[in-house]
Parts: sequence; structure tokens; C-alpha cells
Amino acid sequence: MNRNEQSLRRLLEAARRAPPSGDEAAPFGFSTRVAARAFDAAPAPAPSFARLSLRVAGIACLFAVAAVGVNFRAITNALDDDTAVAGGDDPVADVVNLDS
Repeated sequence: MNRNEQSLRRLLEAARRAPPSGDEAAPFGFSTRVAARAFDAAPAPAPSFARLSLRVAGIACLFAVAAVGVNFRAITNALDDDTAVAGGDDPVADVVNLDS
């Protein structure tokens, strides 16, 4: 048995020997406080910047989906055509135009 297990065993034995506590009722006014919190006003609305940023993020997602939808044929053709990808072996030569 390691030290932690021994400490836990001693703690549990001491808890068993402890006398039962007296009154376990809730403190005075506790139920009133719980009911008041339950029926409390709704939390404050989110700041306008947070609402605006969520709307802008949604619009950006719509634009991304629309862009993929418009270019879907080009994307699938580029993925199906392996020679088009391998045709430009040297992108630096294309930029500098050393071939011509």
C-alpha cells in the first residue's frame, strides 16, 4: 500500500467514527434566494461587436461555399488531370520566364 492509500484509509476511518451532525436543513432564506435567481431577469445581451462579427463570419462562410460551387468544375478537372499539375515543373522558371 502506498502512502496515499494509507492516508485515504485513515481519513475514511476517522469519518466513520465522527459523530453525526445535527441539523442539516438549508440556512434561513436559502429557498427565497434560489427562487429569486431562477426568476431573475435574462442576462445582458451580447455586445454589438460580437453580434456583428458572428454575422460577418456567417457571410464569409456563404461566400466560401459559393466560390467552391462556382468553381467546382474547374476544381474537379484540375484534380482529375494529373498532367496539368506536372506540366509546370519549375514555378520559378515560369515567373522569371527563363524558358523563352
